[in-house]
Amino acid sequence: MALTFPKSIRLSLSSEFLRVKTEGRSYSGRHMILGILKNIDTQTASPTKTGLITSRRVGGAVVRNRVRRRFREIVRLNRPALISNAWLVVIARRAAADASFADLQEEWARLARKAGLLKTPTKAPLPSAGSHLESPEE
Repeated sequence: MALTFPKSIRLSLSSEFLRVKTEGRSYSGRHMILGILKNIDTQTASPTKTGLITSRRVGGAVVRNRVRRRFREIVRLNRPALISNAWLVVIARRAAADASFADLQEEWARLARKAGLLKTPTKAPLPSAGSHLESPEE
């Protein structure tokens, strides 16, 4: 499986985000809130769809885009470990703007395990990203 983030696995409609909010469960951390709705289509195994939310409270456009890129990269790297037939919404908190990529990745892994989002819940570290995302100067 290629580690990409195509449009086919993204949530884009407001009704999809609303459905995750009303029917799903949420897990809160310092840098993000993870909303998950499992068992969307039990007839076929479809990949988990992901949506990202970064409000203006996170920061200006440059900061919000950086946070979105980091969250997108975290989900992209962990796609092979995600369960099927689920919708996932990652909501950035204000603290995400100042967090390092490693901190965001660590918290995402912790919340994903807690939510039962991973196929094999282990304590093993998830794949790390390239060093180009480690520094906040992008």
